[in-house]
Amino acid sequence: MIRLGFIGAGAIGSLFGGYLANIKKMKIEVHLFCSHDHAVAIRKNGLKIKTEEKILSIKNLNVYDRNTKKLTIDFNFDYLFLTTKTYDTKEAIDQYRNIIDKSQYFVILQNGLGNEDLLLPLVEKRKILRIVTSHAALLSHPGQVTHTGKGFTFSGIPYFSSVEKEFGSYEDIQFSLNRLNNLLNLAGFDSHIERDILLKVWQKAIVNIGINAIGALTRLKNGKIIEDEDLCDLMEKAVIEAVEVGKKMNIPLSKNNCIELTYSVANQTYNNKNSMLQDILNGKKTEIDILNGKIVDLANKLKIKVGVNEILTLLIKGLESGL
Repeated sequence: MIRLGFIGAGAIGSLFGGYLANIKKMKIEVHLFCSHDHAVAIRKNGLKIKTEEKILSIKNLNVYDRNTKKLTIDFNFDYLFLTTKTYDTKEAIDQYRNIIDKSQYFVILQNGLGNEDLLLPLVEKRKILRIVTSHAALLSHPGQVTHTGKGFTFSGIPYFSSVEKEFGSYEDIQFSLNRLNNLLNLAGFDSHIERDILLKVWQKAIVNIGINAIGALTRLKNGKIIEDEDLCDLMEKAVIEAVEVGKKMNIPLSKNNCIELTYSVANQTYNNKNSMLQDILNGKKTEIDILNGKIVDLANKLKIKVGVNEILTLLIKGLESGL
């Protein structure tokens, strides 16, 4: 049996957890740590995953109210996924320290840049894996997730070279990564192992940098953004600035590939309200600091100008201040 846990299971955590729990070929136990209302709804009626074709009902989930101060779980997870907002990472690590220490691998499934570095002082390096995905989801209401867009999924070892150097070998980690990738494929995510997972992290972040702030400011779904010529121009400028920052940091990015990928993801997730737009609509803090804001911070250190990303960051910060 493989045991999986999802810390902060909102839209994307529930989507991945639900599809993994629905695998028929293996015995898999999935545990979701989520909001009180979401937990109550799942316990009562199971998790509903809505797609354009059907509504999938998943009953075999173990759910816990994340507000519970003391967790009585005393077993380990084969893979424990972190699906919180990035700004909640440290609090989540503190709250779930007991099960993190007992678990074999800790899988980052979050947006943004620099997540691994944030975890390094808190979690053993050899435990850290990362998934990058452009699948999009919306928590329609407690107990129901809408799968609003399909896309790419990659998994990898963020620090494979240093892990090999420090621990002598990473064969066990590679085996576990292969097993995780197989699980993702059985769940329907068409996942691929990526040796340079940090390149994929940057590419995904740049897609978010191009789409999310503009969607949040205009209230437009992803597909509608790329139907507007002026917004397309703004999106491309934000992407180009981010690519230039990445290149200065020796990330092998291509301007044309990143622009093309951003359009592709926006089209594949046409009906999705991106996560930043969802946050604004729900009166919540956004992840602007680890997307456009991160580009601004890095650019300042590199002494290069990223005017579009700076303006987008300031505008989102302004929206947040009025929530």
